[in-house]
Amino acid sequence: MGAAATVPTMPHERVQLSQPGERENAATRLFRAPIDRVFRVFTEPAYAPSMWSQNPADVQIEEMDVRPGGRFSVVVTGSDGSKTRFFGEYREIVPPRLVVNTFHVSSLPAIEVLETDRFETVGEFTRLSVRWTFDSRESRDQMYGPNLEAALNASWDRLEGLLGTVP
Repeated sequence: MGAAATVPTMPHERVQLSQPGERENAATRLFRAPIDRVFRVFTEPAYAPSMWSQNPADVQIEEMDVRPGGRFSVVVTGSDGSKTRFFGEYREIVPPRLVVNTFHVSSLPAIEVLETDRFETVGEFTRLSVRWTFDSRESRDQMYGPNLEAALNASWDRLEGLLGTVP
């Protein structure tokens, strides 16, 4: 059995969601894989469709240039045929520890978000901590709650499932 196929076992951890500041939302989760593997799944275009949707065929990666100044644009088609575009610009990339980017959603055009993703080694595992900084408290509150928690749990469960396939 190769190293890519072995994933240490531990109880499954759900997303820990919080609002640490006046204009911030945050989420953390421990993944059962080393930091390099988690960072690859999180940043490589080949894995993106599986993270963005339960059905990767519903995801169109228009652009994913993971470097400072690079852009991303992902379109997800819903079960009703509606399309939602997620897009932004990468500001800082420090493999395998940090990704900073802007984040916009076509269905919420007035909201501008700065996203900071930190990857930290915890024994054999990796803790991913994401912080979103908004332009206002109202914007922060629009993107918080049970819908965010459900979406993150679903996406990060799919990420966890991909980790055993990454070389």
